[in-house]
Amino acid sequence: MTYNKIPSEEDFARADALELERDKGLSDVRDRLLEQFRDKGVHELFVFFSPDTETFGAYVFFLKNDQVEDAKKSGLSSQIEEAIRNELENVGRGDRDLLKLNVEFDSHENVEKDYEGDYYDRLR
Repeated sequence: MTYNKIPSEEDFARADALELERDKGLSDVRDRLLEQFRDKGVHELFVFFSPDTETFGAYVFFLKNDQVEDAKKSGLSSQIEEAIRNELENVGRGDRDLLKLNVEFDSHENVEKDYEGDYYDRLR
């Protein structure tokens, strides 16, 4: 026999608390990194946490495609990755050297061309 259980207010509260804990500090990390690297061409930045794999994902978008390549060649990409690790540690998400972190670099130009400007579609 199958019962359809309607979630209680407590169930919703628990789910909300888990979501808050999962996302703790990530918007602060985003804001600080954008402030730090906007003048170096960073256009947009997103940071997520996957509790299933205990991994952070960071998506860094420059305005133009050629800025992505320039950042790799100049070492800016590595500086940004190090800054992400530092900021995650600063907000209490773990030891910077032990964090599992995947970083992707892309451009707003690609999002416009391939995803009609929709970052949500790009990040899926």
